[in-house]
Amino acid sequence: MNLSLLRQWLSWSQAETPPPSADNSEDDEGRVKPFDPEKRLCERDYIIIDMLNSQGHDTVSFCVTDPHQEDNPVIYVSEGFLRLTGYDYDEVVGRNCRFLQGAETAPEDTQRISEAVKNEKECSVNLLNYKKDGTKFVNEFFLTNLRTPQRDLAYFIGIQVAVTNKGPGQMTSNPGWVYTLGNHV
Repeated sequence: MNLSLLRQWLSWSQAETPPPSADNSEDDEGRVKPFDPEKRLCERDYIIIDMLNSQGHDTVSFCVTDPHQEDNPVIYVSEGFLRLTGYDYDEVVGRNCRFLQGAETAPEDTQRISEAVKNEKECSVNLLNYKKDGTKFVNEFFLTNLRTPQRDLAYFIGIQVAVTNKGPGQMTSNPGWVYTLGNHV
């Protein structure tokens, strides 16, 4: 059995329901459905997505963007992202993540993110953003790319981890989960 068929079978058997459809962003209980990429990804990236979609990770804040669409819009946000920012799903999807920036967001931080996107690189930035209600929040922002089996860029995924203070060296409450992404290699 190839790994992607195994991945599909496991996701179906754990949920005991068919895989999510792309035509609706919420399940029957009003929660955001797991991310189900339309583009085929390499196995490493399916593992990342499966981990983020797995039970117990519904508080993880992440969004997925499509760099092949104009202005690299958000095409998916997690339930954790909605809780962290206070936005509704439909208020985020279709927009560039810049809407989270505000007057005190450091231009050098946003420049690092822009350069990483432009060069298809990973980056981590301690970033000041703003919630829907205007409240500031600091997050350790991790950006990585998701690639096809041919190693072409498919998507970017941004993971936001709330931290208490602005500045380098902030530690998340569970730093070990970052290593499960495989980006430390």
